[in-house]
Amino acid sequence: MRRAQSDADFRHLHELFVAYESDLPAVLRHGEVPNLLGIARTYGLPNAAFVAIFEKRAIGCVALKRTPGDRAGAAVLLRLFVRPEHRRLGAARLLLQAAIAFAREAGDERIVLDTHKGQLEAAYRLYRSLGFQECEAYGEVSYQSPTFMQLEL
Repeated sequence: MRRAQSDADFRHLHELFVAYESDLPAVLRHGEVPNLLGIARTYGLPNAAFVAIFEKRAIGCVALKRTPGDRAGAAVLLRLFVRPEHRRLGAARLLLQAAIAFAREAGDERIVLDTHKGQLEAAYRLYRSLGFQECEAYGEVSYQSPTFMQLEL
């Protein structure tokens, strides 16, 4: 598990974002994946992204983006993904724990996310197991029936 900081890390992150998009149910897809430069700019400081490595292969990721303005003090959790063949190894939990620790150290007051508890049940259960609770919408999403969640830090 490591925070993405090098060119190689951001290449891994891009590959994982592409895999994440194709793995999502069609109605939940975000659309185009940012290019490599866009990913490096978006998830460098003050934001962060984490990559899980298993047997020298990038198997999972998660990103954390700070919210400006009226939602200051919150970080948005994005793109939690573990390759299907590597699920049930605990990588998703470790990725989330790294993101939570980063947000705490950065002084964020809470982490917010959106998911679809009906179609992404395993992710929803994992979030709940780490203390996330359902909450009011924190922003707009591009799909119907989102489940908004937050973790108070």
